[in-house]
Amino acid sequence: MNTLVELYDKETMENILGSCIFQPRHVVYLCDVHDSTMRREKAVYRVFQRRKMDTMPRFYYVDTGNPAAIHRALEAIARDWSDCVFDFTGGKDLALLMAGGFCQKHNLPGYYIDIDRQRFVPVFGCQELAAQFAMPHLRAGDFFAASGAGILGYGHFPLSWMDEEFEQDVLRVWECIMAAPGRWGNVAGFFQAAFRASAEEQLTYHTRQRLGTGGQSTVRVDLAALRRLRAAGVLTWLECDGDRVAFTIKNGLLKKCLSNHGIWLELYGYLCAKQTGWFDDVRTSLLIDWDGEDASAGTRNEVDIFLLKGVTPVFISCKMGSPSALALAEIKTISTKFGGSRAKTVLLTASAVKSENHVIAQRARDMNITLIDRGDLGRRDLGAQLVRIAKSWPES
Repeated sequence: MNTLVELYDKETMENILGSCIFQPRHVVYLCDVHDSTMRREKAVYRVFQRRKMDTMPRFYYVDTGNPAAIHRALEAIARDWSDCVFDFTGGKDLALLMAGGFCQKHNLPGYYIDIDRQRFVPVFGCQELAAQFAMPHLRAGDFFAASGAGILGYGHFPLSWMDEEFEQDVLRVWECIMAAPGRWGNVAGFFQAAFRASAEEQLTYHTRQRLGTGGQSTVRVDLAALRRLRAAGVLTWLECDGDRVAFTIKNGLLKKCLSNHGIWLELYGYLCAKQTGWFDDVRTSLLIDWDGEDASAGTRNEVDIFLLKGVTPVFISCKMGSPSALALAEIKTISTKFGGSRAKTVLLTASAVKSENHVIAQRARDMNITLIDRGDLGRRDLGAQLVRIAKSWPES
């Protein structure tokens, strides 16, 4: 394909989908003049550069509420790019309607991509493109770049930590947590107190069973939890004597994580999604800058777990305790901002929200947020649940 014409849409992934599939020499965007910032142009360039595409974008700006202006722009595009093919997948209603009529009148080829069914629909001619059609495998960086945002790095830990041995350790620790999820905060608090002021490489500890937390409060060791960790091999040695306890942690990576209350739910959710082998990309602890990777002082958020299949993103917020209304609002804002109407929003919690906090459960339903709580986690099929969520049809 030499030239593709895209009707620029607020659903950002639809603006790059056709180009990523067919990789034309040129792509011409028909955009609304009332939103003529350079942000969208930079976003498109960044995606093409990331994917090492030779496609060159061009932008035509027009009042998409003015039929005469749209018609003049379509005539200019057809004149300047006589070999063009129109993509009817996105675009504002009036521009889309007029582009369809223009192509029919002037015998110009055009197609539509049924994203949910992953199907190529030749509207006017271009049946030969069906043989080239295949949904692209996009990465998280492509997705956020298309919205003008960027991935700055990772919050809690880089993915390079996640080797096969550590993944198995995560699953072992998670089983220990689920034996008494409501008490894990105390376990993490004890490890925090025990590790305070110790050398990073120190793995063996001899300490009292009750420790100060740095203020007026204290935390007592949960011996049952430590015994479960010892049985799982996370602790390689454990002894209790009177009011003292001694233990050795398997490695420094586990030490970094044991004192973090919420990190294990993120790790477990990440692994369950990854092990399905179904998603195109699976990330955890992503730091996102709303203004791109090179922004110096933009708005930033952390996404606990991010999944991508085709152009459908899943944004997941993880809370060990019962989530607040603010937590629901935060993940919904991020999901809508970057994912648009195709995004799926999930709140993953180790608390029994559905049975114990009906107000939050109802609020999640009202906000179209899928709530996965302790009862759902107990089914041991989290990966399958996430696949079903990603496959579900967008809300109308």
